[in-house]
Amino acid sequence: MLTALAGIRPDVPAGTVTLRPVRSAPLGEIVLMGLRVAGASFSVRIGRLGLAMVEEAAEGLQLGV
Repeated sequence: MLTALAGIRPDVPAGTVTLRPVRSAPLGEIVLMGLRVAGASFSVRIGRLGLAMVEEAAEGLQLGV
């Protein structure tokens, strides 16, 4: 549920992950750690205003927002 609210959309065959956080959810700041994308660790921080910042991602993974 939290990854859905954070708007994490991985596309492993394309080697990309897109972040589109739900801005209307009153979550405050959240940090999601220990996620796995393409077999590698992935961590993201969503600020209280709905801005996403990737903390950790696999080398070569293309990030989009």
